[in-house]
Amino acid sequence: MIIYQNNPKIKENTAFVLEKIADAKKGDNVVIIADRESYSDARAFADAAREWGVNVFICDVDMYGGLEGYTKIPVMEPLRQAILAADITFMTTPQIKTGFTTYLGSQKDGDTSLIGGNKRFTFEVGGIGEWDINEKRIMADRARANILYEKLKSAKKIHVTSKRGTDITCTFDETQGGGAPDGMYPVNGIIPFYSEVAVIPCLGSVTGVAVIDGASECAYNQHGFPIRPNIPGYREIYMDPMVLKFENSMLVEYSGPEIQVARLDKLMEDVSPRPDICDELGIVTTTSVENDIYGWKVDGSHHIKCVHVAIGNNRNRKEIIHSTEHIDFDIHFPTIEVDGVVICRDGEYDDEAIKNL
Repeated sequence: MIIYQNNPKIKENTAFVLEKIADAKKGDNVVIIADRESYSDARAFADAAREWGVNVFICDVDMYGGLEGYTKIPVMEPLRQAILAADITFMTTPQIKTGFTTYLGSQKDGDTSLIGGNKRFTFEVGGIGEWDINEKRIMADRARANILYEKLKSAKKIHVTSKRGTDITCTFDETQGGGAPDGMYPVNGIIPFYSEVAVIPCLGSVTGVAVIDGASECAYNQHGFPIRPNIPGYREIYMDPMVLKFENSMLVEYSGPEIQVARLDKLMEDVSPRPDICDELGIVTTTSVENDIYGWKVDGSHHIKCVHVAIGNNRNRKEIIHSTEHIDFDIHFPTIEVDGVVICRDGEYDDEAIKNL
């Protein structure tokens, strides 16, 4: 077990998470959801948090998750009430396998928790005793997500390209065959390092080619094997990219390494409704390399200097982000234009350009 008293970094990192990200107040009641994989780090965080001045309760859900890995568990009302009653909740269980949807029984509540405004956070606590946190960078990344989100409310078009061949457009303008997004959110609830703007395009508004040279999330509602894995023992992002072609938001064609295409073929056969729509354009605003080292360990996706496109078939697009199937695919080193203005070139942001949109 990590011992808090012997590691001053845990005290520093805990104070940062509580003060700067969670906006905690002395005396707040904090619930931490943990299991055997995260318990050691969560306990160290809890010890430091208690000394900082909040009241802490750890809920060990390892037995609750069971051998089935959270795939077939009922909503447990006492846990649900603990989350709803807490001033702040930190979920340290694996975010790909679990989520606030699992514990609250509501996809809408789970998606809302990604924003972080309701004081429920997915906390990638692993490595808390090792982080050399750049507070200024993290807060700037989070601010960038909020600023870009506000600017995109009045945008007409996002155009994403990459040197490997990505050329995809999401049009918000009805006169150009698009329409206002069905949803858009600044995602600041996955802490401490991650942030993005998630755009849920209206149907018919996405056209072009996405060259997937990064990883994909786990398939089958995040409980199956990834289409394009970047996990220990199965790192396949060295292979040629996958190519996804969209016309009017529909996935009309895909190609790539044979093994990855076969997985996507199988997914299309297995899932109903067929996940052949562009469900999301995710603009990753974080620049902290720690995100890639300590975060997203289950599938190795959502890296910095990326945009991701998601396939799925969301019938409730105006209410929730995720649906029966939702798989993000990473595109590395994108160039992003908003209404003809380059706000990101080869993965490097121009914050002045964003502010002047």
